Amino acid sequence: MAGLKSAAHVDPELQTLDVYWQAKDRKLPVVVYVHGGGWAFGDKSDVNDKPPYFLSQGLAFVSMNYRLRWDASIFDQAEDIVSVILWVKAHAPQYGLDSQRIILMGHAAGAHLVSLVATNPSYLRVANLKLSDISSVVAIDTASYDINRLMRELGSFIERRQHRLIFGDNEEIWRQASPIHHMASRHNIPAFAILYVSQNEGSRLQAMGFAKALTQAGVETIMIPGNEKSPRLIDEELGSEGNMPTQALMAFLRAKI
Repeated sequence: MAGLKSAAHVDPELQTLDVYWQAKDRKLPVVVYVHGGGWAFGDKSDVNDKPPYFLSQGLAFVSMNYRLRWDASIFDQAEDIVSVILWVKAHAPQYGLDSQRIILMGHAAGAHLVSLVATNPSYLRVANLKLSDISSVVAIDTASYDINRLMRELGSFIERRQHRLIFGDNEEIWRQASPIHHMASRHNIPAFAILYVSQNEGSRLQAMGFAKALTQAGVETIMIPGNEKSPRLIDEELGSEGNMPTQALMAFLRAKI
C-alpha cells in the first residue's frame, strides 16, 4: 500500500494505492486500475484475478482508491486518477515501472472516470501532463459515456435516478462529465479498448456510440463483447483462465506496449 498526498478533510485511505510488481531486468509497463461502485462505493481491493494475470504477462498492476461521492465531486475523482499517474512517474525507478507505458483501466464508474481523463486533457494539463502520457485505455462496461443520452433515452428508471443523484439536474454538467463530448482529433486521445456486455442494450449502444465518436476523432479503438456475462462478471472474470475477452484485450495491449 502506498499513500498519495491527501486533500484536506478526506479519509486518507481514499487516496491510497496498491502496487503489484516483480523485479525484472527490464522496466514493466503498468496498468492503473480504477474500481467501480457507482462513484460512491467500492475499494482498490476489488481486483479478483487481475494482478497475478497481468504480472504473468509482464505488466505491473496498480489498483487505486479515490475520493467517493458524497464528499467529493466527479471532477475530484478524475483528479485523483491524475495524481496516481504522477505517483507512478515519480516512483517508477523504485518499482521498476516504465513510466512511458501507462495503461488506464476502469470498470463501471471507474470506466467512466478513466474515459473522462483520457478524452478531456484539462485534467492532465493542471498537473503538467498530456494525453500522450497515457499509452492506452481499457474501459470495462459503463453506460455513462454519454450521460445526456442516458438521461434522454437509454437509461432505465433506476439508472436515471442514480445518475441524477450523482450528477444532479444540470444538463451542462452532464455534458462536461460525459467522455463522448470531449472528442477532438487535436487532443491526441490514446487508443481505447471498450469491453461491454453485448446482451445489455443500454451498455451496448453506449459502447457503440462512444467507439464511433473515438473513431471519427482518429482514435484507434477496439470493441470487445462480453457475450452473455453480467456487468459484474465481465470485470470479475478478466484475467481468469480461458477467458476470451481477456485474450482479445491482451492482443490489443501487446500491440500498444
